[in-house]
Amino acid sequence: MDIMTIASPDVIQNVQDMLELALACCDRPPKQIAYDVGYSADSIRAALRGTRNIPLKARQKLSSINFIAAAAVALEATGFNKLFGYQKVDRHIQPMILRLRKQDKELVYILDDLPVLLLDKNIREDLSDSEFEEVEMATRKLVDRANSTINLIMELEVRYKLGLSNYLQGKEKTPALQSRRLTN
Repeated sequence: MDIMTIASPDVIQNVQDMLELALACCDRPPKQIAYDVGYSADSIRAALRGTRNIPLKARQKLSSINFIAAAAVALEATGFNKLFGYQKVDRHIQPMILRLRKQDKELVYILDDLPVLLLDKNIREDLSDSEFEEVEMATRKLVDRANSTINLIMELEVRYKLGLSNYLQGKEKTPALQSRRLTN
């Protein structure tokens, strides 16, 4: 695997492909999902084909199916494929965690310098061109890191059927840790 794949992987930029993937990861048939969401199977199929957008009133319920569906809804609503896109990488948990750790190491150095760099600089005009480039690069790396985090959450949620939708929608508090913590 080359460095570029680790640093900036390709992502699925198509909402329909992500939605299809999200539905494929469910334990329910598409008709049941359509019924649960409150829309016809035809409207869900039309969203999968790209002939219509995900119905506005169905977005929250569709997002509760799994985290991939939630990211597909967010991608359609914002177009932010660098943030919500599904990475085309090795989807095993360990390489995904290693990718996050590598990104964290890069970000630590960058973020350590930002407070000093941004001291007494409140707007764009306060920054020199080189300072602006540093802030812009740091921000882009933060977006890439956020996308890697989102993708790890997608994989953990689907693989282990964590059922995070109520928690993510603020309907459930953080569960207390039942078992003892593992130490490094």
